Amino acid sequence: MDELRERCAAQIDGLHRVIEDWLSGRAPRTPESFAAFADAHSPGFTMVTPDGALLSADELLPGFERAHGATPGLRIRIDDVAIVHEDAAGVVATYEEWQEGPAGRTGRRSTVLLERHAEAPHGLRSRHLHETWIRRER
Repeated sequence: MDELRERCAAQIDGLHRVIEDWLSGRAPRTPESFAAFADAHSPGFTMVTPDGALLSADELLPGFERAHGATPGLRIRIDDVAIVHEDAAGVVATYEEWQEGPAGRTGRRSTVLLERHAEAPHGLRSRHLHETWIRRER
């Protein structure tokens, strides 16, 4: 279980490095940089935002692509990755995400369903994500 938790943590943290670099503008606006985000998600990916909106991959990806460089100075920290469930198809994990940028500091508690995918980094891709605002400071 420790090895699987480490792979989940690496996948989650790595994806958030991609998000941070894209939104801050540190990553170049290239198809390869965008693909690092898009390819980390299964084609049927869905997300519940902290405000309760349900987004499909077809809704999320164009908005993310347009948001390149929209948050200069953005920093994201991932804490407390834990596995809730695992089976042959995938893993359910929870984590905290802390963002700091021009608009201040925000926190989210997230639950993600990671599908096993042999070609993906760390062998995992996001299938569903549910985020909830949290206020606790660290």
